[in-house]
Amino acid sequence: MSDKITEDDFLKDLKDYKNLKRTRKKEIFDLAWQAKNFEIELYWKRAGYFWAFQALVLAGLIAIASSKDLIEQNLFLHYTICLGLITSLGWYLTNKGSKVWQRHWESIVDVLEDYYIGKLYKTNTTKITFSVSKINELISLFFTVLWTYLFLKSNLYDNIDYSLKLNQLTLDWGIFLPDAIVLYIIWQMYYGKGRGRFKERDIQFYRRNIKVN
Repeated sequence: MSDKITEDDFLKDLKDYKNLKRTRKKEIFDLAWQAKNFEIELYWKRAGYFWAFQALVLAGLIAIASSKDLIEQNLFLHYTICLGLITSLGWYLTNKGSKVWQRHWESIVDVLEDYYIGKLYKTNTTKITFSVSKINELISLFFTVLWTYLFLKSNLYDNIDYSLKLNQLTLDWGIFLPDAIVLYIIWQMYYGKGRGRFKERDIQFYRRNIKVN
């Protein structure tokens, strides 16, 4: 569990940033600025990757749905939908995670600039505008909702005969297994390895042994 600290505590952790020489302040400020720009660059690289993946999955879905010769067409459609759901949810959560780190460095720049160049970065010329990252996040959420709908439809409507009683339903392992995998990965994204937890961390270093001839 991370301990909450004040702005003054943060500045003191940076070798008492307020009282450093200007050249040293510049070095620290430049590092924070570069990290901010790097996170923004990574955000859009990740977004481009997931955009491309979604386009490929959608193209695959359309190709499979329009095929008249494909054996077990419904099964392949279901697999494609599972892939679309996982990648769209991964895209949405990656957007949110990337945005956290972008804001992290933006906040640090906001704090440091007051003691180096003044209120430059945090000064805006308009009260409200459109956020390109938030719009991208909403689009990824839309894709997630769309694939979720197709996933549920593929399970509930296409594979269950409602004229049968519950105890007469047969388990289709071709459907059940990918569903179980999808649900497990979603659980891992939200509650397992997909969550970034700020807690105590043991850091270990290892030195390579070299042999000199």
